[in-house]
Amino acid sequence: MITRIRKKETDPIRNAALSELLRSMDYQMQILHTKQKQLTSTRLVPDGHSTQPCRADTPVTKKQPDDRRTSRRISIEDAIVPKGSLRFQDVAGLEEAKQALREAIILPLQYPHLFTGARKPWRRILLYGPPGTGKSRLAHALSSEIDSTFYCVSSSDLISSWVGESEKLIKELFQQAAYRKGTSVIFIDEIDSICRKRTSREEEHTRRVKTELLRQMEGADTSALSEKIFLMCATNCPWELDSAFLRRFQRRIYVPLPDREARKSLLQIHTSQNRVQLTELEWGQLADRTQGYSGSDIATVILAALFEPIRDLQLATHWRQTTGDQWTPCDSQDVGAVKGRLGEMPSDQVVPRDVCLQDFVKSLAAAHNTVSQGELQKFHDFSSSLG
Repeated sequence: MITRIRKKETDPIRNAALSELLRSMDYQMQILHTKQKQLTSTRLVPDGHSTQPCRADTPVTKKQPDDRRTSRRISIEDAIVPKGSLRFQDVAGLEEAKQALREAIILPLQYPHLFTGARKPWRRILLYGPPGTGKSRLAHALSSEIDSTFYCVSSSDLISSWVGESEKLIKELFQQAAYRKGTSVIFIDEIDSICRKRTSREEEHTRRVKTELLRQMEGADTSALSEKIFLMCATNCPWELDSAFLRRFQRRIYVPLPDREARKSLLQIHTSQNRVQLTELEWGQLADRTQGYSGSDIATVILAALFEPIRDLQLATHWRQTTGDQWTPCDSQDVGAVKGRLGEMPSDQVVPRDVCLQDFVKSLAAAHNTVSQGELQKFHDFSSSLG
C-alpha cells in the first residue's frame, strides 16, 4: 500500500519520507524474520523438550536455563544509560520538579552525612503529568547530574513472553543495582502498563509481576543493600495505578505543561541550530499562542515551521547569490535575480531562507495541542487528593 501511495505522491518531501518509511519497514521485517527463526529453533513443547527432530543417537535436551539468565543479564546491562551531556539547565521550565528531584536524590548523594536518623532520603519517586511534558527528559538529565549508575527501562522491557521470566528480570534488575559499586537509580517509564488497578479478570502472571515489583519496592526500606537504590517511575495516568503502588511512592511529583517562559525557552532552544529571524516581541507572541501546548506539541510546531523554507526551495523560480557563492530563493524583480528551478541549481550551494514568524503561524494553524482541559482537570483532581 505504501508503495502505491509513493508512486502517486508528487510532493518530494513526502515522497522521501515514504521511501524512508519503506526502508525502515524492510529493515524491521528482516529483524522479525531473524527472531522468528531463533524462536523456532528454541521453541519448547509443554514437557520441556525441543520441537526440533532428533536423531536416534542424540539425547533430547531441555532449554538451558543459563541461556535465559544470560539474556536477562544482557537486557539489564543494556538498560544502563551512559553519562550524557543533558543537564537540568537544558530542560526548559519544570523548576518545581527539578527542585524536588534535587532534594530527593541529588542532595542525599552529594551530602549523605546530612541524611541520617529520621531524616532519610526519598527512595521511591513517581513523576506524573500529561504526555510530552518532559518526564523522561527529566530522568535523563538527572542521570547526568549524579555520579551513579542509571538504569532506564520501559514497562514493556520488563514483560517477557516466557512464563516467570518477567518476575526474574525485575528481581535481577534490583539485585544487580544493589550489588553494583556506588548508588544506582532505576527509572521505569510507563509504569501504569504493569501496575494498573487490580480487577477480577486480571491474569495470574500479571499478578505475579505486580507482587514481585511490590516486593522489590518494599526492599528499598528493609534491605541494607537496597539503601543504595533510588527508584523513579513515570506515568501519564496516575489515577489508573493500583493503590498499593501509589502508597509506596514516598514522593509524587507533578510535571505540568510548560508555562509561558518555559514555552518561550523551548521555542528558542529547539531552533538554536537553525537560521531564524524573530524579534524578542515575536518570540513572546509565539509563547502566548502556544498556551496549553506540551513540550512535544511545541516540538511538532517547530518542525513544521522549519520545513516551510524547504518547501519554498521547491517552488522557487528565481534565485540570488549570497555571500560564499550560495544561492537562495528571491523575487523575480530583485536585482541580480537568476531564473531557474531547484534541480537546475548547484545542489551544494543552495541554502533556504531564514525561518520567520509567518512560518510558525502557518504551522500553528495545522498543529493543535493534544492535551484537553478534561485531562488537565483529572491531573488537578489527582494532585489535590493524592499528589
